Amino acid sequence: MGVSRRECAKIIGVSEAAIRKAIKAGRITAHPDGTLDPEAVREAWIRSTDPARTAVRTGSQGAHAPLVAPDIQAQAAAKAQLATTRVGEILLAEGVVVEGELTFNHARTAEKIVQTWQRDQAHAKEQGRLILAEEAERRWADEVVQMRARLLAIPGECAFELSHLSKHDLSVIDRIVRDAMTAAADVQPA
Repeated sequence: MGVSRRECAKIIGVSEAAIRKAIKAGRITAHPDGTLDPEAVREAWIRSTDPARTAVRTGSQGAHAPLVAPDIQAQAAAKAQLATTRVGEILLAEGVVVEGELTFNHARTAEKIVQTWQRDQAHAKEQGRLILAEEAERRWADEVVQMRARLLAIPGECAFELSHLSKHDLSVIDRIVRDAMTAAADVQPA
């Protein structure tokens, strides 16, 4: 079965110019009437071309798309949706407004933004401006303990500074401070 150069180029996934160059160079041969056998051209192309530099579809990459199990398709679709969402979030964080669907340029911009963030983070870590989460947690716990001690000392300081207060007045101050601490401890993080 012979087809034109244009049809053969579409079938195997290269340009018509590439087909003409391959015929001229002798890498593929045409029938006497000038038509080409797409399978013979594909095989000749594969034999005479570096696979890393060719766009020719081979094997399961041919004219028909390979069948993929539905669960694999669903998993791939979910991952693609996650990636698209993440790219959108990154762009939004930097104030880039995306109208319509995301493009390759949007993804490339997001990639450059993340690379910049990583470089800034590494630089901050080198300068000692960035600490590990465990270190931050330990420092925060130390601050909370110190704040608790300062708050619990308020009634005693009031008794020292305001000697005219009765024991009942000091117990009211103590209760108010403890109630405030309890309320602060019960606040759910946002």
